[in-house]
Amino acid sequence: MPAPKELDPTASPAAHFGADLRKYRYAAKWTQEQLAERIGYSKSRIGNVERGDENPTRELIELCEEALGLNGPLLSHWPAISGNRMPDWFRQWPPIERKADQLLTWAPLIVPGLVQTVEYARAIFEGEPHTTPQQVEDAVEARMERQSIFDRPNPPQFLAVIDEGVLYRPIGDEFVTHRQLEHLITLAENKWFTVQLLPYAARCTAVLVGPALLAQQNGVPIAAYVESAVHGRVVDSTSEIKRLVDRLELIRSAALPEYLSVQRIKERVQRGVE
Repeated sequence: MPAPKELDPTASPAAHFGADLRKYRYAAKWTQEQLAERIGYSKSRIGNVERGDENPTRELIELCEEALGLNGPLLSHWPAISGNRMPDWFRQWPPIERKADQLLTWAPLIVPGLVQTVEYARAIFEGEPHTTPQQVEDAVEARMERQSIFDRPNPPQFLAVIDEGVLYRPIGDEFVTHRQLEHLITLAENKWFTVQLLPYAARCTAVLVGPALLAQQNGVPIAAYVESAVHGRVVDSTSEIKRLVDRLELIRSAALPEYLSVQRIKERVQRGVE
C-alpha cells in the first residue's frame, strides 16, 4: 500500500483542515473508510478532503467532529474555508455584512443573494461559464452560509428593493422561480425583512445602475458592495457611499410600499410561472 500523501497545511485553508482531520483520524486509529462509514460519506470524498483537493462542507465538518468526539477544533476552520469558496474580490464583504445592523439592497436583475433559495442560487451559479459542479456547490453553500446572519437572536434589518422584472425572469426550471417567489412571501412575515418592488411604470433613472448592497451600523453607512458584469468591489469611500445612498433613496422612494409589493408577488405566484 502506498504511503499517504504528505500534506502541506500552509497551502490553503482546505489543506490546513485536511491535515487536522487526518491528525484526529489517526489519533482515533481509524482508516478513511471507517470514518467515511460513520459519517455517511464515501472514502474517496474523505481522501479528497484530507489532501486539500476539495473544500469540506459545514455538514461534513460537523459530522466529523461528532464522530471523532471533538468539540470545536475542526469547526474552527470553517470561517477560513467558507471564505475560500468566494472570489477574491468578494471576501472582504461578508465580515462587513456580519457587523451591520441594517442592510439595504437594490436588485435590478435577480432576487438578492441573501434571500435566495438553494435551488435558485444553484441555477444562477450553473449558468456561469467554465464552472465545475464542485465549484457550483461550493458557491451555493457559501451563499447559504451568508444567510445565517438572519438566524441570530437579533438579526440585521434587511430591506430589499427589487425590480418588478425579476418576478418574470425564469431562473432554472419553471418551478425554481415559483418557489423563490413563495420564499419571498414567507420571509416578508418576519419583522427583519422588508421587500419593495420597483414597478415597470416608475420613471426613475436612478435605477440605471447595477446591483448594490449598503451596510449600516447605528444608522450610519459603513460600506457598500457594488457589482459589474465582471466582478464586484467593496466601496468604503465616504463620497462614493454618499452618492450611492442618494441613489438608493431615489430608487426606494419610487418603489411600491411593502404591502402592495407583497400583494403583487402573491398575484404573480397565483398566475404561475410562465
